[in-house]
Amino acid sequence: MQRNSSDRDFADYNAAQAERGVRPSARRAASVALAGPIDRGLVAVELGSGAGVEARYLAESGFAVHTYDVDPSIEADMACLAQTLPIVHSTGNLEEMPALPVADLVLSCATLSFVRRAAFPTLWRRIRDALRPGGILAVDLFGVRDEWAGTDGTFLDRAEVEGLLNGLEVIELVEEEREGHSLHGPKHWHTHRILARRPEDPP
Repeated sequence: MQRNSSDRDFADYNAAQAERGVRPSARRAASVALAGPIDRGLVAVELGSGAGVEARYLAESGFAVHTYDVDPSIEADMACLAQTLPIVHSTGNLEEMPALPVADLVLSCATLSFVRRAAFPTLWRRIRDALRPGGILAVDLFGVRDEWAGTDGTFLDRAEVEGLLNGLEVIELVEEEREGHSLHGPKHWHTHRILARRPEDPP
């Protein structure tokens, strides 16, 4: 993994991911969001969409989906999906994104930790501000013992993650360390998997 965010090229990763299945965390988040009372069209935001595996699933499940990714190589794939599904895609650095659409679900799978630490608080505020009352937040964050923790992303310990979730109803918070693989070979993973809900506003 390149040490500096400006050096990272996700094109090979996204190409390799195009044929995989939908991540279980996305299925779980969608099921929780769809389980609530629905009196309008549902909106999902995905940060780090890759070639659109989760975006397709969310759109086919009934969400209007807004996707964001830094990798321009996926634009053709996302445009193809948008021809038949309610998907709107934007290419750009997440650190520079303006306010996000108001959403019933904000999903980000293994992406936010590539945001520089100095830029992370602003992006996190935008994510939280985008959640409707009752909206679901489903994200993966890398921990401080992850093998990539020496790069210029955002790697968090348990207390820091819990602090990010203040004021939210935590449905699941799973911290995991394991030996596994990345696109470039064996890797030690340290992750925090979050599923949370913004409380309904008081009457």
